[in-house]
Amino acid sequence: MNDINRTDQNDNIRQNKATTFEIGFKTQDKQKGRESILNKLLSAIPSLVETKQYIGVLICGLTLWGTSWFLFKDAVLPGSYIFNMSGVIIAAYCFGHALERFTTINPVVGMTFMGALYRNLGTTNFLENSTADSIDFHLRRIYPVIILTKGPLSWNWEYIKNNPVKVFSLATLPWIIECLSTAFLAHILLNYQWKWGLHLGAILSSVSPAVIVPTVVALKERGLGTKHEIALLVGNAGGLDTAFTEGIFGVTNSAIFYEASLTYKIIKGLLAIFVGICLGIAWGVLCDVIPDHNDLYAPTVRSLLIFGGGILVTYAGGYLGWGGTSGVAIMVCAGVAATRWSRRGWPINDNPVSEVYKLLWRIFEPMLFTLSGYFLDVSQLNTKELCLIIGCIISALFLRMLTAFLVGLANNLSIKESVFVSVTWIPKAIVEAVLVRVAADSILADASEEDKRTAAQHANIIVIAILITSTAGSVLTTALGPILLSQDSRISPGDFYRAQTLSPASSFHDSSQIRRNNAPSTLSIYL
Repeated sequence: MNDINRTDQNDNIRQNKATTFEIGFKTQDKQKGRESILNKLLSAIPSLVETKQYIGVLICGLTLWGTSWFLFKDAVLPGSYIFNMSGVIIAAYCFGHALERFTTINPVVGMTFMGALYRNLGTTNFLENSTADSIDFHLRRIYPVIILTKGPLSWNWEYIKNNPVKVFSLATLPWIIECLSTAFLAHILLNYQWKWGLHLGAILSSVSPAVIVPTVVALKERGLGTKHEIALLVGNAGGLDTAFTEGIFGVTNSAIFYEASLTYKIIKGLLAIFVGICLGIAWGVLCDVIPDHNDLYAPTVRSLLIFGGGILVTYAGGYLGWGGTSGVAIMVCAGVAATRWSRRGWPINDNPVSEVYKLLWRIFEPMLFTLSGYFLDVSQLNTKELCLIIGCIISALFLRMLTAFLVGLANNLSIKESVFVSVTWIPKAIVEAVLVRVAADSILADASEEDKRTAAQHANIIVIAILITSTAGSVLTTALGPILLSQDSRISPGDFYRAQTLSPASSFHDSSQIRRNNAPSTLSIYL
């Protein structure tokens, strides 16, 4: 009996220990889960330095608004068109960056969404006001100068020269396939004329590496995708994709909308890109020679020279109908100037002029995407049209991704790397946002009602494409990067959900360790 009692007691002790162990193990798992969620929430809260920065920006905005009253009086008071426009931009900026902090979605999606939301739920349409509409129109002459200058200042020309086939094939072949497929699908599904389909395709075919490059760089810094330099490939090929878009779309737009003889249109189309290259080289050399490299004010003067020349050629090209010339000239100018400066001790992407344009982009980015989202008018769409538009966008995008995948395989990338590159070729944002109203602005006064409706519908399609593709590109790049670029990676997608912050956290002493680890790389400013 004693032996039996002892056996029962031992069994009870083992059961108790096992139960205790299981309960303790589950409790530890729950605690780790709570700590993980808490750490993510804490990392999304602005640091003291960032809070002070936001307060400083807010104070600057209030002082500028107060000063503007002395100049414009009632035009800037609450309820006015300009005040409403400014308020939507500020709200969109805050929402976009809040979305980025708590998700993996790029802030441009939040900014575009807020613009679209106000357009369809707001009480007033501030673009009906001639002054507000004129401001938006002329801002779209400034955006390209900043965007097209900022990108080439960071291009790695040594990498492009060493990998010309890989870079140029990825930049052009997916673009061509998507442009042609968009034109075909728009003709079949949306009953567009071929000229309108090509016009839409030339806009939607441009990729926006700025949406995904910060994440790609974060992967690179952790040793993923370094064998075939995926970050350099995506950044440089994406930049050349933008240059290709600028040239081809400009020629297409001029051929469709500017009245001239067929012979003149053909000659102009052939010469436009060549003239742009020549102008860009000449102005780029000028920005290197003048002022002297050792001049104390060289960074300021060079920044102003590039900006002033870009603004002039943009307005002149639009006035003369030489579309494509201005965009190519700006990009070539920046690339030539950056290359020549690098020989004098200014590293590419790490020189004073590139820092100026990064700052300018921070200022103008929320304006561009908020006011572009504002062009989505859901009252012009019915359910059938919306489904056909989404079908057109996704079908053409699938063919683009398939082409990018095949290009990757042809250039000796692995299957997984090729899939990842095709995923990075999803987002559409910057070029599309800049050109969202170009069809409506370019259409001839005596155009048919069908053409006018098609031009208005262009804006809806472009905004829908931005919202869908930028969201998908952000999420998929973050989720699939660690899986596709490394088989044995121990890095979880959650490590990348904050790929870029407003302030590079590594530059401040009182930032947390989490923020230092998430500091953006200099490659993150690619187009």
